[in-house]
Amino acid sequence: MKFIYCPKCKELRVKPWYSIRAWCSRCRQDAREIRVPRTAMSVVLIALIGIVFTVIYMYTRTDDPILLYAGIVGLIATFIVQGVEMARGERWARARIKATKSDAKGFRKKGWM
Repeated sequence: MKFIYCPKCKELRVKPWYSIRAWCSRCRQDAREIRVPRTAMSVVLIALIGIVFTVIYMYTRTDDPILLYAGIVGLIATFIVQGVEMARGERWARARIKATKSDAKGFRKKGWM
């Protein structure tokens, strides 16, 4: 997972997967890319996505309603794990941003301090 921090806007955002260059979507200037290391939750998330696709594919082949319900439960579990992982990544990325005294006002305005 990657985040983008714009020192001009004082904003931290998730970097889109399709974006090649790290740039701020608000001011269109270069931004700093922050890479968040993968954890076990990242592997669980990838596995859950694969399991959900497999279960839904099996449902289309057999028409067993249990598989449909399992796919829905798996999708909800995927959303929960993704939310937890995104929150962890954002905390990690915010901890890597070095604040100076001149940045304090902008960070307070954003609710970071």
